[in-house]
Parts: sequence; structure tokens; C-alpha cells
Amino acid sequence: MKKEDLIEFLSSTIEEDAIISRLYNLIHIEYKYELKFLDDLVQYGVEKHYFSIESVAHSDETYDKVEWKSDNNYQEVIMTDHEEIVECLFSSNPQIPEDFTKFLNNE
Repeated sequence: MKKEDLIEFLSSTIEEDAIISRLYNLIHIEYKYELKFLDDLVQYGVEKHYFSIESVAHSDETYDKVEWKSDNNYQEVIMTDHEEIVECLFSSNPQIPEDFTKFLNNE
């Protein structure tokens, strides 16, 4: 994934703007990343306890998997542990947190 696209994705999870329909349309349709790649990225974040997959309507309701559909407006990916990541992303020179560098390509 390009650095700026990964920054966009991670920033969205912090800003609670990572509703699946938005991610699907932006990252998959517009930026052309495979759904498997997106799913691997989200699952990695969940396993490392960075992300939670939550209900938009009820934040106490969580999911194990994302339903990748263009009209999925009931699930969102939320950054749960973001203090160090905010420091990396929201600076004058945004950087990818070390745990997520494995998702970068060298374009």
C-alpha cells in the first residue's frame, strides 16, 4: 500500500471515519486495493489490539469480521489504542507506525 493511502486508512480509524462502506468505496474501488489486503490489514490490527470492528449504532456491539460491501454502513473500524499512532500520523512529517510498515509497498 502506498504510504499516503495507509496514512489515510489509519487516520480514518482514529477519527472514527472508517465506516466500511466508506473504506470499501475509497480504498477498494477508488484506490484499487484488493479486499483480501484490506481484510488482512484490519484483522492484523484487531489481533494486535489496535482496532475494534464495531457497530455504528451501538459501540458496545463488536464483530469478529468485516462484511466488505459497498452499502455496509453498520460496521466501522475504530482505533482502540492510538496514543503513539497519533504522534506518528499527525505531525509535520507523518510516518507509518512500525507495526504497520509491513503493509507498505515501495512505490
